[in-house]
Amino acid sequence: MDKLKNDLRAELLVNMDVSVLGEQMWQLPVVTYKIAFARVKRLQMDILMKMLLLTFQEADIRRPAQLAEMLFVEELFIRDLIDKMKRTELIRVGAKGYELTDKGHGHLEKGIFEEEMDGGEALLSYSAAHDEYRLISESAPELDSKLAIYRYAIEGKADHGRVFELLTAEKNSTEESYQVIVTDVVQCEPIETIAIPCIEFQLYDQQQDIFYARVWNTSISTWDETLEKQIEEREVVQWRKAMEQPAEI
Repeated sequence: MDKLKNDLRAELLVNMDVSVLGEQMWQLPVVTYKIAFARVKRLQMDILMKMLLLTFQEADIRRPAQLAEMLFVEELFIRDLIDKMKRTELIRVGAKGYELTDKGHGHLEKGIFEEEMDGGEALLSYSAAHDEYRLISESAPELDSKLAIYRYAIEGKADHGRVFELLTAEKNSTEESYQVIVTDVVQCEPIETIAIPCIEFQLYDQQQDIFYARVWNTSISTWDETLEKQIEEREVVQWRKAMEQPAEI
């Protein structure tokens, strides 16, 4: 970490007008969550299923054998398809026989069929300081008692709606003949608070007469403008006053 800090300082001081007023290292607390989500496979509705739904919509059908005779299709095949449509809640048995549900009407109109898949799992991190969500492949180090906590850290809880938005953006996929769609967040359980080490520099540009902060976020390996802005809004005035204060004799 010392080498990284030295390299960053050297990068900042390439500009001869810039001087370092102070520097420090601290850790940003970030909460990780275990996410479980439901998903479906969305396909174009095949011709036979569409024919069955249209028939149920227009005629009173009580027995699969009736459809088999009408469509010249094996009754066993018709039974399997009816079972699938009942299981996916496209149809139900009413007083006059099979009838479409609201979901069935909607799918028939759109020409799609959705089949449930096994649920998925993911690890997610939430930084309250950034109000930002990220999918992660593995957990980061836990908080280090030897390293100070970011002085403007705040607490916050993950929002299910925004978790769902992230999952749909990251986990939805399109294959050649179908789509995989995330339909719900089933579980959003906090696991632990992890530490993101950060390196902070407090700087002054003599040519432009400005004070500013640079913060290197090790989790994204770049300068973090969000954290820099938070520090500048609270401290730049103090830095200027400290510089303008006459030195004691």
